[in-house]
Amino acid sequence: MYSVKMKLLPLAIASAILAGCGDATTNIVEKEPIVIKDPHPPVAAVGKGRLLVSDKSSAVVSVYDLDRSELIEQFQLINTPDAVYPSPGQRYALVVQRPNDRIQLVDGGQWQEDHGDHLHPYSEKPKLMSFQLNGSRPTHVQSNASTTAVFMDGDAASKTPAAVVTLTEANISADKKDLPLLQYDTHMHGAAQPRGDQLISTIRDAASSDILPDKVGVYSQTAGKFSLSQTFAPTCPRLHGSAQNKGFVGFGCTDGVLVIAQSGSTYTASKIANPADITGTNRVGTVEGHDDAAHFVGLAGALVFAVDPQNKTINKIDWQAPANAAIVGYGFTAKAKHFVLLDNQGYLTVLNYSGSAFTLAGKVQVATGLSAMPAGSSLQLTLAGSEYRAYVSNPVNKAVVAVDLAKLQVTSTLQLNYTPHKLTWLGIAN
Repeated sequence: MYSVKMKLLPLAIASAILAGCGDATTNIVEKEPIVIKDPHPPVAAVGKGRLLVSDKSSAVVSVYDLDRSELIEQFQLINTPDAVYPSPGQRYALVVQRPNDRIQLVDGGQWQEDHGDHLHPYSEKPKLMSFQLNGSRPTHVQSNASTTAVFMDGDAASKTPAAVVTLTEANISADKKDLPLLQYDTHMHGAAQPRGDQLISTIRDAASSDILPDKVGVYSQTAGKFSLSQTFAPTCPRLHGSAQNKGFVGFGCTDGVLVIAQSGSTYTASKIANPADITGTNRVGTVEGHDDAAHFVGLAGALVFAVDPQNKTINKIDWQAPANAAIVGYGFTAKAKHFVLLDNQGYLTVLNYSGSAFTLAGKVQVATGLSAMPAGSSLQLTLAGSEYRAYVSNPVNKAVVAVDLAKLQVTSTLQLNYTPHKLTWLGIAN
């Protein structure tokens, strides 16, 4: 049974009726007007937001209030999470338990509603939602401004095919069960990007011995089911990594980046070949995008590239990588003002983005003593949606530091009593 919460909008009705009859004289006595207060008046924006952090050794996730730097809720999940993603509006955390074929969701408790003349923010206690996603090996979770696509790889051993479901924050709050579905006929380690009522998603030949797909198509929705409506001619060998912005979708391939351009309801595909900087078996295996950025960022090992889908170029970004650095976290900040890189040597690198180029703003050391990193752990990064601030968790000293990206300095430390594993920022994004 679905559960939908409705919030009533304030309604203020003021009326004055004057009536005269025959030759009667009407005297009007002016009085102070009666003011009916808006039950939901505009209030100041909710501050720094909240942080969800998972415990590496248990199925417990903790939610912290970042204004007070204190724990406000803990939730016992069914299984230990191995990934956490925010929903499009960053109200909910999608807590992935891939080996157990499950995603649970936590409401961070902060959101806003459009009241016509103002956006009204709400702040409540976080809660564990009854809404869950269950499917074979949920892996890649990709969101645009309104919709999330969850790609479930399926399983070769059990001959379970891959699938994609799409959902919105309204679906989550309503505990909606019949989500739009793309059902494949074979398993694959694929990727899907939501575009309105369509998906730009991968295609794999069932006869192939490679779990990675090599083609991309457009899947259109009818009555809640997606079906293939267009297959792009350019191939994308061993496809891995995808992203989108307002006009384009990009996929990482062994031989370059496959770019899908959208103009209205028309899609066209082209390939941007690897630059000379990418040699041997290296390839772009991660692609990151933002609606406010004209470029994608492609990661090929420790190499970072600006991918221009409009002009079809890939240019290396000199991020002055520390010796022996591997990238363990990355992302655009709000409004795509910066691109941030976290490396395994304990440095956070901030690149300014002008809309046409990336330039090095600086670095800040966020962790030391990393030779003592527990097996299976690494530094983790999440970016605030309401301000230019990064949060980095460190399993070595069981702490999370806040970094002011404008000042390039650590501003506070949240000490934990467990080993952090995955984290995400939740709150009201700008």
